[in-house]
Amino acid sequence: MRWISLLIGLLVFTFLPAQAGHSPPKIVLRIHVQTTGEGLSAQQATTITIPPNGEQIQVRSLPEVTEGNLINVQQDASGLHLQFDHVGQVNLSAVTAQNQGRILVVLIDGYVVYAPIIDEQITNGELDIPRPMPLQIVQFLQDVARKNVRQAAKS
Repeated sequence: MRWISLLIGLLVFTFLPAQAGHSPPKIVLRIHVQTTGEGLSAQQATTITIPPNGEQIQVRSLPEVTEGNLINVQQDASGLHLQFDHVGQVNLSAVTAQNQGRILVVLIDGYVVYAPIIDEQITNGELDIPRPMPLQIVQFLQDVARKNVRQAAKS
């Protein structure tokens, strides 16, 4: 019996340090805009496949907005609502003003979750994805938004 207790204790202490430094899971949100690719190097443009028909388009490699710009995330029956900080608001406003008729691509963890054609400028810093997301993703995004707000308050 003593050996079993010792073995369990050893296992606990072996795995405890790994858990102590464990960081919460990360989630990656990227918003890109479609480009013709003209005048851009291979590093400046990326090909993305848009579901459901598998259309391939080129987008600027650098995202216009990221999860680092999130300040609020809500989900209701109409879908997911994302609100961005001042930098995200300015970037979203500029990209939607200058790229009417092109596709805005929203990726979460590398998967296209929304790809509308830009038909009007978004000036309020809010983007609505008209379909619900899995609760775990929503919670991760909400955690990121809260962290961003706390960090902004410290600055």
